[in-house]
Amino acid sequence: MKTALGIGCTALVLALAACGGSAPPPQEPAPTAPALPPSMGGAAPADSAPAASSPPPTDKGGPEVDRAIAAIKANDFRSAKAALEQALHKNPKNGMASYYMGVALENLGDKAAAEQEYKNAMTNAPDVAEAAVNLGAIYLDGKRWDEAVAVTQKGLAKRADDPALHANMAFALRGKGDKMGASAEYERAIKVVGDNADLRFAYGTLLLEMGNKPKATSELKGALAAAGSNRALLASIGRSLGSAGAFAECVAALDKAIASGDDVELRVRRGLCRHSMKDENGAKADFEAATKLDPKFGPAHYYLGESLLASGNAAQAAKEFDAAAAAAPQSEIGKKAKDQADAARKAAKKGGK
Repeated sequence: MKTALGIGCTALVLALAACGGSAPPPQEPAPTAPALPPSMGGAAPADSAPAASSPPPTDKGGPEVDRAIAAIKANDFRSAKAALEQALHKNPKNGMASYYMGVALENLGDKAAAEQEYKNAMTNAPDVAEAAVNLGAIYLDGKRWDEAVAVTQKGLAKRADDPALHANMAFALRGKGDKMGASAEYERAIKVVGDNADLRFAYGTLLLEMGNKPKATSELKGALAAAGSNRALLASIGRSLGSAGAFAECVAALDKAIASGDDVELRVRRGLCRHSMKDENGAKADFEAATKLDPKFGPAHYYLGESLLASGNAAQAAKEFDAAAAAAPQSEIGKKAKDQADAARKAAKKGGK
């Protein structure tokens, strides 16, 4: 008895769903835009200097600000904060001090205070577009789309070609549902920065949402080429390439991700992409490996059951469907597995297997 395995329709989490095929499990949520790395906007993480799409002005705001910058580069945010407090005590309108205070506070976990300091910086040092980048990133993180758009527009008025600002605008417009506007902003950012893996991945997932699979595939392949050894990003790129129908590239991306650490969900996803390439032996091997990695992961048993059923081994397929149903009896895939187990047992009786 021949059956078809399914591959999920959307991008960012494991597909337990089929886009046509014998047994569609649940659909995934729509993909969300990933955060860009520090070089493309957002507050600096603990292991880097302040995030900036281009260097801030050479006038840093005085000796206290210079000390604060050195402390931030050394990941000593408390000392940076103390130095900046001195600078702001001397001159409350020192915009550069406010900007770096925002960076220090954000790294210390006080986003509300950082937000206010970035606002102060935009008022008192309007040419420092980095304040708009970081403030926009705070708004994006909180899904405050309108505020993100407004602050990013102010930044772009001062620095029209800043790729981090265009990236933030793309995320904000995407959050508001303006996909065409977001697409244009992604194009502007990519034109400046070229092969930034996170940015091209974000644009690729948007193109998938818009139904433009050929262009999405091109962007996702560009993201794959630039992703290096970033396992989490490689995994997400692989899933998205599978959703775009670029199954060979899906396998290539997941090969790299799995090489950095085996994972049951990635094994199932790679198996689905291999199935779509008609590599049934490779698909079956991945599903079998997944059941060993996590014997209680229902989708691994489910798709192994489908593979066995497709190869004519209905009796063993029934056992795998039973295992899938037992792993998640109330889920859609568990209920579907129960039906498939009954069908497989009937097929086994008929065929004597």
